[in-house]
Amino acid sequence: MPQSVVLSLRLVRALVLARWLVPLALGGSSLVVLAYLCLATPALADHPLALAGLLILALVGPLLLFLVFNRLVHELRSLATIERARLKQQRQLTLLNTVGAAVNQSLDLDTVLQRALDSTLDVLNLETGEVRLIENGALRIRRTRGLSAEFVSDENTVPLGYCICGKAAQRGALIAVSDLERLPAFRSSRCACEGLRTIVAVPVSNTHQVLGVIHVGSPTPRLLDADERALLTALGQHIGAAIEKAQLHAELGALNQQLETRVSERTRELTATQQELERKASELQAVLAAERSIEEKTRAHIAHDLHDGVQQLIVGALFETQAARDALTRQPDRAAAHLTTTQDLLRSIELEMRRTIYQLRPLALDEHGLVPALRECTARFERLAHIPCAIHSEGIPGRLKAEIEVAVFRIIQEALNNIEQYAQATRVELLLRFAPSQLLVQIQDNGIGFDVNAVHAQPKAHLGLIGMQERAAGIGGALEIASRPGGGTCIRLVVPLEG
Repeated sequence: MPQSVVLSLRLVRALVLARWLVPLALGGSSLVVLAYLCLATPALADHPLALAGLLILALVGPLLLFLVFNRLVHELRSLATIERARLKQQRQLTLLNTVGAAVNQSLDLDTVLQRALDSTLDVLNLETGEVRLIENGALRIRRTRGLSAEFVSDENTVPLGYCICGKAAQRGALIAVSDLERLPAFRSSRCACEGLRTIVAVPVSNTHQVLGVIHVGSPTPRLLDADERALLTALGQHIGAAIEKAQLHAELGALNQQLETRVSERTRELTATQQELERKASELQAVLAAERSIEEKTRAHIAHDLHDGVQQLIVGALFETQAARDALTRQPDRAAAHLTTTQDLLRSIELEMRRTIYQLRPLALDEHGLVPALRECTARFERLAHIPCAIHSEGIPGRLKAEIEVAVFRIIQEALNNIEQYAQATRVELLLRFAPSQLLVQIQDNGIGFDVNAVHAQPKAHLGLIGMQERAAGIGGALEIASRPGGGTCIRLVVPLEG
């Protein structure tokens, strides 16, 4: 007990004793003095009023002194009571601050829960208890002290409203049982089997909800007073705030981890995308370079054909027309023969020009559409490659956009060129299936086939196939290549069509 309270109590006891002894001593002394005066001064007997006044003074003085002492005793007792209340409140506040400091030293939830349990047990001077948190609508044990493993296993999860701790959590109010033996409903409870008689369930809450319960007990009966109940209720609120902060910190940590994971995944995706774009750009540059090379070769080939074919035929035709002109004056019968030879040369020039123009762009594609142009292309393929090529058309082969027809034609043309050069096939089948929403093209051969994975691993070595895929992507289509060594090849092209 504080020294100030001890001194106050001692002073009160001294004043209680003095308020009787001092007035009695004063009154007795006054009466003795009055008696002495009466004996020593016989004349006082002739003055009764003076004698009465002295008697009143002898009695009133001790009475007034008694009243003063009595008032002092009352005031000191009030001060002692106030001091005890102040000290008790100060002790409770100190306990709350101590508990608050203990549970707020860490942001780890399990550490906070253990310190909360230890602090509550220390406040009540107990050794047995548990902390439960509400998870999925039930109270689950998170931390214990002094409880058996069987109790923890059997009572790990308790529904809200069940038993004392469940009722405290459901109501959000402290429940204290001083002696379980006096409650028949709880005599066979798991707490009673654990040897506990006093049970205190303190709800742990924040400003808007109950988070859990601190459940402590004692093997001996104990009655909590109102101050202890108020202290435990405030303690539950303090601990609730600390638990909420720890939970928020854990959630924040989880969110940060998720964010870091997503950022890492997104970074990997962006890196992979960048690498894919760089690979595509490299492939595209290679395809463009190959196309430019093909264009230059085509131009050179056309120039060579024009020089060696068309130009020679034109020169021959000029000589024949000049010979026919000379023959008209000298040998008229030979002029007709020279003109016939000139006509033959001009027809050869026309055929050579058609062949050259076809290499640049088939006229049938512009004049008649995709299917007739492909029939002409496959016929030319059969004539040059000596490989039968069957073409099948399903649906209504309407006219398509020019860029789609050109891209599809070039893809099929490139596929036929590859078959002629590499496939060693003896049969080719070309299927075109027209639908309102898409065009399906399938080119299949019975050649030697190849390893598709090897093509994807070394795209620069197979620019023809890469070019076909780029053309398909350019019109919004998808090109699939299925092949295996010794099993032929099937190229499947799907092109979406606008309604």
